[in-house]
Amino acid sequence: MRKFLLMLPWFLFASHLMAQLPATILTHDGFVSGAVSNNPAVMVFKGLPYAAPPVGANRWREPQPVAAWSGVRDATKFAPRCVQRGFAPGAEQELSSEDCLYLNIWTPAQTQTALLPVIVWIHGGGFFGGAGSLASTDGSNLASKGAVVIGINYRLGSFGFLAHPQLTAESPNHSSGNYAMLDMVQVLTWVYDNVAVFGGDPVNVTIMGESAGAQAVGALLASPLSAGLFHHAIMQSSSWLGLSISKQATLAEREKAGVEQVTKFGAASITDLRQASAQQIFDNFNTGGSINVDGYFLKADATQIFSSNKQHPVDVLIGSNRDEANFFGPGLENVAALREYANNRFGALAEQFLTLYPASNDQAVNAAYKQAFNDETAWFMRRTALYQGERGLGSYVYFFTHVPPGQETRGATHVAELAYVFNQQQEKWTEVDRLLADQMSSYWINFATRSNPNAAGLPVWPAFRSNSVGSVLVLGDEVATETAQVPSAKVLEFFDAAYAQHLESLPEL
Repeated sequence: MRKFLLMLPWFLFASHLMAQLPATILTHDGFVSGAVSNNPAVMVFKGLPYAAPPVGANRWREPQPVAAWSGVRDATKFAPRCVQRGFAPGAEQELSSEDCLYLNIWTPAQTQTALLPVIVWIHGGGFFGGAGSLASTDGSNLASKGAVVIGINYRLGSFGFLAHPQLTAESPNHSSGNYAMLDMVQVLTWVYDNVAVFGGDPVNVTIMGESAGAQAVGALLASPLSAGLFHHAIMQSSSWLGLSISKQATLAEREKAGVEQVTKFGAASITDLRQASAQQIFDNFNTGGSINVDGYFLKADATQIFSSNKQHPVDVLIGSNRDEANFFGPGLENVAALREYANNRFGALAEQFLTLYPASNDQAVNAAYKQAFNDETAWFMRRTALYQGERGLGSYVYFFTHVPPGQETRGATHVAELAYVFNQQQEKWTEVDRLLADQMSSYWINFATRSNPNAAGLPVWPAFRSNSVGSVLVLGDEVATETAQVPSAKVLEFFDAAYAQHLESLPEL
């Protein structure tokens, strides 16, 4: 509350002088100047710093405060995306940099007193790719429906997730390896302090993520650091466990892996490693990220937190796509590999898994594995929704089945829903696509506005309280509640049993 009160004089000053949202805005760090976005009803402010550059001594440190500037900062160009696979700093310098902690704001507000709902978009990409500035998730059209949309960058790969005993020792919080997640907490703090001057409501914030971004949303639901900084959560195609039932790494486990990496690199200390170039770090350390239970960002495995109902009590909109696995290519090669997978993943339930997903020859293995992948993802999204719904919170589940034009071989695959959520009109789209995009983007905005996606003119979306038929909204060629249970009751029961088995392996909080 103290931060919000400090912001009020700025907010009141602007609202008295300006009847329409200006191109130049005074934030807590200085003036910024934006421009009209791809949608003429929306202003965009690009490349706003929310933390100091994480370079030099700030590499592998908690995000540090932004240095205030004088004059007006040009906010008409996107900042570089964070260093990532395909965009190594030496290869495409203008597109990638270690100095990448920036966000972009799309706002349709006409005045700075608008108090519009705020959506903070956390991109996917396996924690080693993506950015808040991608054309595929441009926030203009979504924002035009009545929300301030914010796309963010956060540290990726080893820049965002390297843990090491020396990093833990120097940290005031005695943790390391969750820098990407701390970036997100810093974003939410920045939003609370600044979003009102862009016409947003700092106490009506929705965090929205897809894939790794949805896993981050699930982790933020479980983290004490994000308490009170957001009020709704949207998770698409993932949640706190990612795409499988598994334990989260401990800080000690991540530290051990970090020591091995640093030793292999040949650095005598973290101080020496900070002298290496971003290119050297990228070449030698560039791996996907893994959120760890560090005692600071996460006090315990998120499964323990959710199963104990100690996650944040916020409303959720959540779901998955029918053909998720097609995005990831071939899964397993032969029958032996499928059996090994079943034994390793499900233990005593392995034979039951192989009965549900049979493969009599090597040619049938990939289809069986992919179906299991799709079903587990759908089950897990519903398990997350139940945790919130069982507490009487707003909880809404979707199942995306529409096949975009030109994607017939991939189906309703992972990420296929994004163009529809962001209402990104495509040249090949039919009237069916345009209607679906209009409906989905409206549902998402309605949920962010008032915790309920329903409104006049839209098919009714029921609150999710159980896995009974009709409790899920199917987003397909037509939008309607399901008429048959997909995944089947047997499949849902199997994954319930697998999850119960997993819970037994974890200590109680």
